[in-house]
Amino acid sequence: MKAILPGSIPAMRIFASVSATRRGLQARPLLADGLLAAALAALTLLLRLGEGLPVGTADGARVTALLLMQAVPLVWRRSHPWPVMAAVAAAYVAYELADPMVDFKDGVCILFAGYAVARHARSPGNTAVVGVVAAAVLTPEFAGPWLSLPVPREPVAGPAAVMLVVALSVGVWRLGVSQRHIHADAARLRELAERLRAEREISTRRAVVAERARIARDLHDLVAHHVSAIAMQARATADVMSDDPGHPLVHRGVTGIGTAADAALIEMRRLLGLLVDDRDPSGLRPEPSLRHLDRLAAAATAAGCRTEIDADPVDGLPPAVQVSAYRVVQEALTNVLKHAGPTDVRIVVRRNETRLTVTVGNGPPAPAHAPLAGSGLGLIGMRERVALFGGTLRAGPCEDGGWRTEADFRLAGTVPAPSPAEPSSEGAA
Repeated sequence: MKAILPGSIPAMRIFASVSATRRGLQARPLLADGLLAAALAALTLLLRLGEGLPVGTADGARVTALLLMQAVPLVWRRSHPWPVMAAVAAAYVAYELADPMVDFKDGVCILFAGYAVARHARSPGNTAVVGVVAAAVLTPEFAGPWLSLPVPREPVAGPAAVMLVVALSVGVWRLGVSQRHIHADAARLRELAERLRAEREISTRRAVVAERARIARDLHDLVAHHVSAIAMQARATADVMSDDPGHPLVHRGVTGIGTAADAALIEMRRLLGLLVDDRDPSGLRPEPSLRHLDRLAAAATAAGCRTEIDADPVDGLPPAVQVSAYRVVQEALTNVLKHAGPTDVRIVVRRNETRLTVTVGNGPPAPAHAPLAGSGLGLIGMRERVALFGGTLRAGPCEDGGWRTEADFRLAGTVPAPSPAEPSSEGAA
């Protein structure tokens, strides 16, 4: 278990709360923009109040209203960026012409409006964004001396101020365009990932269905005829034997059953020959079973794992169940070596009269191990094997960082469990 530092749980809770709030605002953009507009209105108003409003109630109310009117249109900055830009710019120009206190910090709302155009507008108009922002900020500075204002003012926008305004305008435009490209690329990547995932699922289902159909066709074409002949001759022979056991047709029927069975076996071997690689000598050996788990444990141990087997006696289990369970353990150990590397591995086999449960658990991955990319077909194959016996497969991470694969096979109540006194053929490895 990893040690939990003091104070880390409150910090994690705060982070989770902030993340949840952020996701909620992303799902409600109009609410998020409304909160942004309210925050900017409050900020600019507090800054302006700190410097004092113009003398006179009417002048102060007019300046305050024009200041707040710069923030209100930002509520619709995503859906109508150009109209919002025009409204904010007009409100800012009117505000600066009505207020004798000249300060560029009061134009923060127009910077947000310029960013909204570069980020959200269908046709951002790169040069236009910079020009509108710069013109809105600089117009009151140059036009003031030639207009009839309540309080005369002199132009204060020197070369340094002009360069600062242009630099801010270009920076806002560039930031908005960059965010526009980033979000567009992220959306394309999400769409591509979703498409690839869907195509992979479709390809996997098609491969499974095609393989099942091919094997079913081969079984039908090569074996079904002979098995049907065996069934028909067996019924006919049984009918004759019930009347006259010594009738010649009895001998002929039994001979025909044997001939058809031999033909079916030959065709079955040919079918298996199509499914097994001729270059693989293991295809000629008998199928392994749960009695051979020590082979898998030895291979995992040779790869650096610390392997342990805890198995109930498997005497009396159907061979098909044993083969499938063995293959599940084999694939689970393969996944351990791929994704965790040398680590602790425990193989557990439990059985009763109705079920066989096989579990493969491993510890956390080795620190220096680089996981190998998997195709996902191994997990599909394990589920198919377990599903053949009406069972279930569960695979997932453990609390300690390891992984656990559990296959539950149904035995249909036909396999008696061994008595407790019966010695087990499997030991811990």
